[in-house]
Amino acid sequence: MAGPRSGRRRARRYIVGFLIIIVILVGLDFAARVAAENVIAAKIEAKGLQHKPSVTIAGFPFLTQAASRNFQQVNFTAVDQTDGPVTISSIEATARDVRLNSYAFSSGTIGSLSGTALISFSSLGNTLTQEIGPLGALLNGAGLDLTAAGQNEVKATVNLLVMSGSATWQVTPLSGNRLNVQLVGSSGLPSSLLGSIQDITLQIPKLPLGLVIDNVKVTAAGVVGRLSGSNIPFGN
Repeated sequence: MAGPRSGRRRARRYIVGFLIIIVILVGLDFAARVAAENVIAAKIEAKGLQHKPSVTIAGFPFLTQAASRNFQQVNFTAVDQTDGPVTISSIEATARDVRLNSYAFSSGTIGSLSGTALISFSSLGNTLTQEIGPLGALLNGAGLDLTAAGQNEVKATVNLLVMSGSATWQVTPLSGNRLNVQLVGSSGLPSSLLGSIQDITLQIPKLPLGLVIDNVKVTAAGVVGRLSGSNIPFGN
């Protein structure tokens, strides 16, 4: 007849075995999640990104979501999307209600997508100096300081030996993922410098998955575009 000590040993073995099974299942869940995130990242990249994004599938466990072929939330980030003089420094987006067409994660539909795209002051400054023309070479990388001047306004301060002053532009979104940059005020700067950049339209780099800019906000980091989309197909 087994004694109390033998019973305790048996109980410990059961507990250890159970914990080992849990660790194995968690490890399998993690590995499957990483593999799925990699596939989805490649599909998003193919839909309009120059670099592969970082993708995170939210929620635990992953395998139950995979079995239902429905992810409630998928987050992704991307950096350095360039088209002409404008560079999007970063894109951060959240996809909700992601419905897969198959267990291969190769295609599906995103119910809704929202996020932000950041155009840094450095990129915007480079664009303005290119629009100015030959005189812009004097400002390229020196003497030009861009800051936020309001909800949707950018202020440029020029400090050179030959001139100094400031100018303010209002930034508004246009259809086709373009931005209108319109001069709304200046002080101390010659008209020859500002003439070509009083009202310009910037085509921003292509956004993935058909995202569009709803509105813009100027922050301490630069111009931030609010992104949205719905019922977006991806993959094959």
